[in-house]
Amino acid sequence: MNEKLQYIVDNLDMIRQLFDKDLIISVMDKDKVVQGYSLPDNIPPQFEVGSVFEDPSGTFDEVISKGVTKHNYLPKEVMGFPVEGNLVPVKDNGHVVGCVICSYSVEERDKIKDIAARFQESMREIDNSIQDVVSGIENLFNMLTNMNKMTSDVEADVNEAAGVVNKISSNASHSNILALNASIEAARSGEAGRGFAVVANEMGKLAKDSGSSATEIKTTLSVIVNHLEAITDSIKEANNVAKSHIDSISSIRSVLEQTISIASELENDIKL
Repeated sequence: MNEKLQYIVDNLDMIRQLFDKDLIISVMDKDKVVQGYSLPDNIPPQFEVGSVFEDPSGTFDEVISKGVTKHNYLPKEVMGFPVEGNLVPVKDNGHVVGCVICSYSVEERDKIKDIAARFQESMREIDNSIQDVVSGIENLFNMLTNMNKMTSDVEADVNEAAGVVNKISSNASHSNILALNASIEAARSGEAGRGFAVVANEMGKLAKDSGSSATEIKTTLSVIVNHLEAITDSIKEANNVAKSHIDSISSIRSVLEQTISIASELENDIKL
């Protein structure tokens, strides 16, 4: 073994103890053969001295060929748990003779990152659901507004019809007076006015019936107006409730957006 590599191997345990983290320090020669390692007590050995280190990322080969320090991440499929750390080339007389890998487990960090990612996705789903609710309430708000306008239009039409009924009632009253006057004149005319008296009497009945019908229609229209006013008040109240819900949900969405942003920062910035 190269003297420099041997020196590092002999002092691996002391080097590892200089750091607070549960470091995994390994020494390889340039052919990826493990020359020595130092592991924390809570991490079982993943390889033996003399075995060949497998690095599917190709980072080890780059360190050896270029003689540069590289940072690397290995998923749990390689060592049984995810690790991250630096690969530092060891040189002797300007030639790379091996590599020291100083890494540490990031299993807990990855778990937290995964939780943060799933939390963020859940928040997005909740936000989308709330947006659907907001859209539904906004549609309801618009429908209620249109209904309120239609109700107002119907109320105006009913009031206009009531005006026509008032005219009919007034005309019926005048017709009744005319029929009465005609009956008086027919009575004065004696036998010659008997036929006219019959017509005057029928006109009087018709006028009375028209007046009664006009009164009934007016009463019915008044009831309709009262119902329309009650409907209008209910629609206005529903509109106010819908608007209040929209405002409340908008506040909730604002909080959710902040939460999503925090979860995103947590996912990106977790360092253990």
